[in-house]
Amino acid sequence: MSGNSDNVIFYTPLQRRLHWLVLLLLLVQYSLQIPMERAMEAIGRQETLGFVSFLVTTLHTWGGISIAAIMIWRWQLRRRAVPLMGGTLSAGHERLVRWHHVSLYVVLILMALSGVVHYYFGFQPAGRWHEWGKWLLAVLIAMHVAGALSHGRQGLKVLHRMMGRNGLR
Repeated sequence: MSGNSDNVIFYTPLQRRLHWLVLLLLLVQYSLQIPMERAMEAIGRQETLGFVSFLVTTLHTWGGISIAAIMIWRWQLRRRAVPLMGGTLSAGHERLVRWHHVSLYVVLILMALSGVVHYYFGFQPAGRWHEWGKWLLAVLIAMHVAGALSHGRQGLKVLHRMMGRNGLR
């Protein structure tokens, strides 16, 4: 999965920090869904946004842009080195895992792009994709967590590597 011949056995501190930062930002994004929908309805009615609604739209929009930027950065880091599962995955399983990770990256970036295009340019199809995409993203995240935990002891090793508890730096 690393795209190189090195058998990397740990995530770098930067890779781990960016992973958990994206998780934190996603939690904020999902928690702002309902207030963001209300703010978008007010914008649709051409009402002036109050301070809280303005803050919500700003946090949500720039949070999404931040996630996209981090995902692009992580993709560059990923191309250099990603820990392998110690050769425990079959070729088919490894392709599935790779496809899943690429899907996560693509959907996260598309969510940010669609949100920006809808919010700043009023392009309704982008808004519909953004609304539908949040559910696709939730499913991909659930699959990501389930996949990481489904490997039993290997899954715990992966989780420990992502938590920085592998004893290696």
